[in-house]
Amino acid sequence: MPTWGQRRKIKDLAGHSHNNTRPFFMKQRVNRLVLCTFLSILLNFTLFYSLKAKEITEEADLNPLLAESGWADRSLKWMIESGESNHFIRPDWMDTEILEFLKNEQSLSLIQNDLLRGDGLLADALIEGFHQLRVGSDMAKKEVLELAYEGKSKLWIPLLSSPQALWPLRNYLLNIPQSYPSVLFALKDWEKKASEALPDLVMETLLKAIDVKPSKVKNLEENWEIARRLSRIGNDGRGAYFLASSYMGNEETFYNSFWEKAWEKVRKDPVLSHEYAYRLERNKKSWDVLVKAFKEALHSYEGKDFFIHYLVGRTEIRQQLKGRPLWLWEALMGKKTAFRIDFAEEAYKRFLIALEKNPKLVDFILWHLSRPAEAASEASKEALAQGLCKEEPLCNMAMEWIWEAGPKWEGELQMSSSWNLCDQTKHLSPSSLRKAYQNGQLKRSDLFAIGDVLGNYLIRSDEAWADLIYSKTGKIPVIEKFFPLLIQYSPECALAWLESLANNDQEAFEAFGRWINNQPEHKVSTEQYDLWLNKAGDQLKEAIEKRGPVLGDEAQYFIDSFVKWAMGTGWEYIINRLWFETIIPEKLRKLIKSKWLSDREGFWKWYRGICALPSAKTAIERVTNSLVAGKDMELILQGIGSWNYELADICASNWDTIWEDVEKRDYILNAIIHCDGLSELNNILVFATENTLERPEEKVIAQKIAVVSGRSPTEDIRETIAQDPVVIRSLLNHWLESPQFAEHWKRSVFLIIKYGGQAPIIAQWMLPRKEAIEIWTDSLAETMRENPFLLQAIITHISKSIGGEISWAKEVRRIEEMIMDAILSDRIFWENLLIDKTGGIENEAQKILYALP
Repeated sequence: MPTWGQRRKIKDLAGHSHNNTRPFFMKQRVNRLVLCTFLSILLNFTLFYSLKAKEITEEADLNPLLAESGWADRSLKWMIESGESNHFIRPDWMDTEILEFLKNEQSLSLIQNDLLRGDGLLADALIEGFHQLRVGSDMAKKEVLELAYEGKSKLWIPLLSSPQALWPLRNYLLNIPQSYPSVLFALKDWEKKASEALPDLVMETLLKAIDVKPSKVKNLEENWEIARRLSRIGNDGRGAYFLASSYMGNEETFYNSFWEKAWEKVRKDPVLSHEYAYRLERNKKSWDVLVKAFKEALHSYEGKDFFIHYLVGRTEIRQQLKGRPLWLWEALMGKKTAFRIDFAEEAYKRFLIALEKNPKLVDFILWHLSRPAEAASEASKEALAQGLCKEEPLCNMAMEWIWEAGPKWEGELQMSSSWNLCDQTKHLSPSSLRKAYQNGQLKRSDLFAIGDVLGNYLIRSDEAWADLIYSKTGKIPVIEKFFPLLIQYSPECALAWLESLANNDQEAFEAFGRWINNQPEHKVSTEQYDLWLNKAGDQLKEAIEKRGPVLGDEAQYFIDSFVKWAMGTGWEYIINRLWFETIIPEKLRKLIKSKWLSDREGFWKWYRGICALPSAKTAIERVTNSLVAGKDMELILQGIGSWNYELADICASNWDTIWEDVEKRDYILNAIIHCDGLSELNNILVFATENTLERPEEKVIAQKIAVVSGRSPTEDIRETIAQDPVVIRSLLNHWLESPQFAEHWKRSVFLIIKYGGQAPIIAQWMLPRKEAIEIWTDSLAETMRENPFLLQAIITHISKSIGGEISWAKEVRRIEEMIMDAILSDRIFWENLLIDKTGGIENEAQKILYALP
């Protein structure tokens, strides 16, 4: 962070420009402009040919990281959607390509085949297209049916002649998933009982996921409805939908053929391919959407309240601004206009106008979500959290005073996981705990255990920390009781405040300097003040690195002096700094969260976009850890257990994660092997055995073992089992003694759970068992880290579980808020995003485009 002396007041925030150029120099300016333009063009050409991209392949266009960062499943899609008038790749370019493609005789045949295959989304697009020709809905639908059955329509030529009639087809091509055509091929071949079709169990599970009764006999319009429902699942899971999306169709489709043609056009055209590479590197979709939402939030009443608090600070009567509020005021109102609270309304209006004109202003405000903006505050919070579990004076102080910070330190604390896991707190309320402390019933070990609970809650809750600093009741902030001890017990905290004095807070720097210069011992003179602070800082850093309990003389003198100053005249400066570093970021987080809560669908689209950003890894990790700590993985398991096949299909990849861990895998397998014959787990056992016996080699092994066990050598074991599944239980343990049979049987168990619609059954079995829930939670957390897109799909579909229950909807909203809090509190993520608006996409794109390491 720049030092105070290096900082400059930001004139350009106000958008001021001063043109003092005289007419005499106009000609020279023009000549210079022409020369600069020529040199710029020459430099661009030089750079372009010195770092020439390799030929872009379609695999690069389908790269999930690059595509999803633009909120699409192929990059060309988001480039078209976001294309502006200065771009070649834009919506009207796509309309031209669609029109050219439709004029080809082959296109009608492709459309007819797709409609007959059951492409309901294409049917909807064509109906809407015909509707744009001012024909009624029934007539439009009739024409589409004629296209399907006859391969022609009397409105086809008018459709090609109307630009308005093409946008529904453009939306169809842009919005349907890349996996959608393959799923329709899989469904059609299954209905026709083709030899290469997927097994009945897989397709039946897929249809259950969209609430369709498995049946192979349907009319055309029923198939269209099935296709519409299938398109909503998405391909983030690894279940039945994933298998169907991997199905290889043997015919061309309108969707695939168009995108092949469009991609070839981009690849071969030098202008288009150059623009494609340029925009691929500079994709800032997630940042741009965030900025738009942030600006909208600032236009609200809460946004105005945030702006006023930003200016006036803690007291709301401050007449002289310092630091960043002063920079903002001067940028908006000018240097000559002194701050007055009655001018705040005008400043707010100018602030909203400046937001649209100057992107730097957004960076200026969002900076408060990054680590440097909260350096001293975060160090104090960490010092308190750590001290509560090992410093008895802090524990005693917390038992007396921390409850006065607000209701969160009563109700929300008691609901936290750390409270309910601690033996000293889980059966008590905060009030009963205080009474036990006052009566002297708590041992020293009890105090440390309770302090650990308080510290864990504090670290996880920015709002709880803010309540310690800002008293809504007008009482003295609770942090005042703790602060001196934090500086004494934590060298890291002392160093953070020293650096805050030296670099961030000129007002406090000068006040502390005046105070220490006037001390009776006269150890630090005015001339030595800067050097002394630097030396004390170096000694603190050395002590922290060596983890030594003894500090250097200058470091110890700084701590003693700073504590003494903070307990006297310096407290006003301390609390002002804490307020600005804690309350302003907290109000900013609440403002953004309020906007997200008002548009949950928009938030989840944005979340999916940031999941593709390399710089968002810490945020995704934080979200996953929050879900684990809040026991929300169990809620997802409950959703599956409530017969939500769609949610089960989305979470199917978690069974792969469990399979990879031998201990977890054996826990599930042993439960199925030793299940009671009346248990629902027996269905999984039977299905897995039947599937294993379909393999010729395993059938031979089973037949031989069955003979040894007393079965007739002429008996067909598969037919016997089909007539009497109970036979399996008498033979399975013998069969599993064969390593080859056991390997395929175990794998078959997990395939049945994953693809065969048995996930709700195993979920119901796991829910009452603590160890099983821990296996599910740990594995799902690992799965989410490997596939960050999974969470968005889960939350989108979990709300359909136990439909109609108010409590269930509340739980989903609670999870959403927790996820928002986790993202907003990840300072590293915001810091990275402010530095690189692409979120690391530029670097990843260059690796692909230029084959960089």
